[in-house]
This record gives sequence, structure tokens and C-alpha cells, in this order.
Amino acid sequence: MKSLIREGREWEIAPLPDDSLVGQIQASLGCARPFAILLARRGGRDWPKLIDPGLGNLHSPFALAGMDAAVARLLKAIDREEPLFIHGDFDVDGLSGAAVLYRGLLPLFARGQIKVDVGDRARGHGLSREFVDRATAEGFHLVITVDCGISNVEEIAVLRESGVDTIVTDHHIPPVALPPAVAIVDPQQPGDTYPNRHLAGVGVAYKLVAALYERLGRPAPYALLDLVALGTVADLVPLAAGTEVENRAMVREAFSLIGREEGSSLGLRILMEKLSINPKRLTASDVGYILAPKLNAANRTGDPKVAFLLLTTAVAERAEYLTEILLDYNRDREIAQDDLIAQAEERMAEEGVDPTRDGIIVLSGKYWNEGILGLVASHLAERYRVPSVVLSEGDRVSRASCRSVDGFDIAACLESHSDLLLHYGGHRMAAGFSILNENLPALRRRLLGHIVENVPSLVSPVATLDAEVSLHEIDLRFYTNVRSLAPYGPGNPAPRLLLRNAAFEDLRLVGARRQHLKGKAVQDGLALPFIAFRMARHIDAFEGARGASLVFRAGFDDWQGSVQLEGVDLVSD
Repeated sequence: MKSLIREGREWEIAPLPDDSLVGQIQASLGCARPFAILLARRGGRDWPKLIDPGLGNLHSPFALAGMDAAVARLLKAIDREEPLFIHGDFDVDGLSGAAVLYRGLLPLFARGQIKVDVGDRARGHGLSREFVDRATAEGFHLVITVDCGISNVEEIAVLRESGVDTIVTDHHIPPVALPPAVAIVDPQQPGDTYPNRHLAGVGVAYKLVAALYERLGRPAPYALLDLVALGTVADLVPLAAGTEVENRAMVREAFSLIGREEGSSLGLRILMEKLSINPKRLTASDVGYILAPKLNAANRTGDPKVAFLLLTTAVAERAEYLTEILLDYNRDREIAQDDLIAQAEERMAEEGVDPTRDGIIVLSGKYWNEGILGLVASHLAERYRVPSVVLSEGDRVSRASCRSVDGFDIAACLESHSDLLLHYGGHRMAAGFSILNENLPALRRRLLGHIVENVPSLVSPVATLDAEVSLHEIDLRFYTNVRSLAPYGPGNPAPRLLLRNAAFEDLRLVGARRQHLKGKAVQDGLALPFIAFRMARHIDAFEGARGASLVFRAGFDDWQGSVQLEGVDLVSD
């Protein structure tokens, strides 16, 4: 099926799963057949885990390699009343992970014994030599890294020589030579058999706190899951991988905690209130597109310590003040982001970049704002549905941020071309690297070739639909069933459904900038509310549609109190 409004886009319905399994699910749940098909496709015989990924799906933290050694060293520090220095990365994953460690360990250490550093963009990701010197000069005997450290072989060696032990908690792909830490907790390290290899940095930090609490006989620190959800969603790690649903279980429980105002972070709740986010209807999109950018604005245009302090403060007045600072940072970030996106789009036009043809976007500009590169790469990846690499060219060295799409491991791609890179790191959905300018043309050629040879589906993209649905099957129960699979995100996308032979009535433009299309979708005399976000320019195509099919997601109109179809595309058979 070809798109009528997105040039080059094609769709196909996924092959039907085993019909007897579909029938069993339908009989068990009393649900509509399309929902049973969806469960059978995504979960197979383990489909019940998709509906209720509860805390029973969390794995023992001691299943992570290095956890026993990490807990033993922490117990020693507590017993000896040693001061502890936590170093988190400056993005939302690192900030929330540092907050998890700080809040989780605070009751166990003497007052004033825990210090936190979250770095900044000027010093770069990971441990800086400045941090190493501070930890040594200030008399620390133990450092814990969060969302970084696995590649800091030299810095951790210097700490060890100075009598400072290091516990590394990270989730990035390790180098060949591991750092000389007293313990490394990273599900990506060789030989680790932990079932969930897709923990975010904050997830690994949480597992360390959970293991320590378990060893001490304390209740599991579930209240910290609000921070775990924040970093997990922001860092684009998969929420599910087949029937491995630990990340989704933690995020789902976190949203429930936040809805009941039982999460650990007062500052997060106040930020949500300022942004008019309903805590009882929180979604992964709210976290990824509204909350996380505000927190990340601190490292892009201000001081990331502001975001960390907001996540950890217990004083409402201080949280209000820090929130206002973040929102000021964010206004500056929005201006810079819009400017760089415009430059990137112009560069694509000038260079004849065709995402549909190439299957990847590789763009660079002289002295582009490094703090905004990741946002621009995310914008391009989402808009064109291909991996995107955006570089800032310096005088000798260029630095890049990369964002990927489902089905393509950007970190593995960089690893296969690492001979051209100075430094690189990340995970399957987001990564970064530095490269000598003279190697840029060769890397560009290699990346284009890599897509053609290894991921031809990105060059001729055919998107998959989960199931075909008729309007008479779409009601509040169907919507509730589909919502039971949330939160959605990488590894667990919102179901995309097909409505055949549709027509559209009462269409009008809505939204602050009249960029959305709203009306009714009609099939066989039945009608349901319909909205297509950011599709106002396609109103003529929808008005003229007769016998076309609608690709949509099941949504809900809070104003009308009814189920609605959220249009994704208009296609012809």
C-alpha cells in the first residue's frame, strides 16, 4: 500500500500469527480480534506478560556481573564512614541516575559524606582529569560513576594509583580493555548474562541501590522508580525486547507512583505542574518530548547542576526557583534548536540529501552548536525515519551526535568503522563520536555503503502495520486494551492499525498554529472522531479521499470523552 501524502512511503500488514493462538487469546480476554492478533504477534505464548508487566518481571540485581563486588565495597564504605564521590553524566540519563544513587544512599551515609558531580559539556562525557584531581585532592577513597566510566581506562587507573577505588555503573558498550575498577556493573560487558541488556544508565544505578538494600534487609526502593523512568525514556533505550519487559515494567510502575504522588522527586512533580502535565495521565511522550528537553536544556545552554538539584531537592520553594531557571534555559535552547534545524534542512537541500534514497542522513556544519546536535539528529531521525548523524566541524576535529530508528544499531555501526574515529560511544538508539576532519569524507561514504549492504529496508522503507480494524470494533474497551500495552517507546511502539475504505467529514484546522487536522472518520455508515497531528497541509487529500485507507493509532479525546483515531498516514491499495 502506497502513501498518498508521504512520498516514497509504503505499508504492509504484518503476517497473521497462529490462528489457534489468536482464538485462545480472544476467548480468554473477550477482546476484539485485532487486539488478540496484536498480542499474539508481539508476545506469542507469553502474551500475558505484555498486558501486565508488573514488578514481578524485575530481575535480581545480583544477576548483573560485578554486583556482588560493588555491594561489598559500598558496605565497607558505610562501615568505615568513608566519604563517597558520585560522578554522573550530564544528560538526563546521567542526571537521573546520579539522583537515584544520591537519594538511595543518603540514608546510609553520615551527613555530608556524599558529594555529587555531574560534569558539563565543556569537560565532555565521562570522567575528566579535573574530576580525578578533585577526588584525589579532597581525600575521597571511593568514586561511583553513573552512565559513564566504562571507557575511562586511563582516568580510573590514575584514581587507583592515588588510592581511590572506583565502582563503574554504566550501560554503554565497553572497550576491549576494561578500566581497573574494583567493580564494573554494565550489562553490556563481555560474559554478562543479565536478561535485560537494555538497561539505561539510571537503571543500572537503581539496580545497585536495590542490591544494597536487599543485602541490608531493607525494602526495595520502588519510590526511586520515578527517576528511573525519567532517564530510561529520555535515553531511548528499548522498553521491551520481545517478552523481556523489565524496562517497561519499571516505567509503568513509575507512572503509577507519580499518579499517586508517591514518587521520590518533589522537583519532578513541580516541573510537571509548571508544564501542565497531568500526573494521572502521564505518558512516555510527555517524558520524552516535554520533561526531558527541559532538564537537558541545563547542559545545553546553562548549568546541568540545576537539573540535578531540582531532581533531588526536598524543599518546595527551592524546587520552584530551580524550575524557573530551567525554563529560562529552555527558552534559550528552543531558539538555538530552531536555528540549527533550519540550517540542517538548508544543508540537506544544498547537498541533495535524499533520506529515502540513502537510508541515512549525515550532515555537518562549521562550528555548529555541539549542545544542540543531538536534538537536531532526533528531529531528523523522527521526521525522515532514518538514522541521522549531525556533526559540528571544528578546526581539526569534528564532533557528532547520532540518533537511530527501530531496527538499526547505531553504536554497532560506529564500532564497525571505529578505525576512522578518535572516540565513540553510546547504545543502539543514540551515540556520539569525534573524528579528524580529514576522515569525514571517508566516513560519509562508509556509512552510506553500510546502510545499502546491511539494512536495505532503510533505503526502500516499507513500514509494518499491526492489524486491520473496522470501526465497529473500535470502542472504549478496545482503546483500554490497546492502552494496556503502554508505555510506548523503542522496542514497544504504539500499535499502528489500518482502517480500509474510509472517508472524512467535518474537517477543520485546529491547534495554536492551526497545524492539526480534526474531523470524523467514516466507514460503512459509522463515524468516530479523527485527528491528524501536524497534517493540516494535507486537508485536500483527506477531503478528497474516497475508498482510501487510514493508518492510525487508537487515541482518546479528553475534551469529548470519547475514543478517537489518531491519523498517521493516508494510503491507497
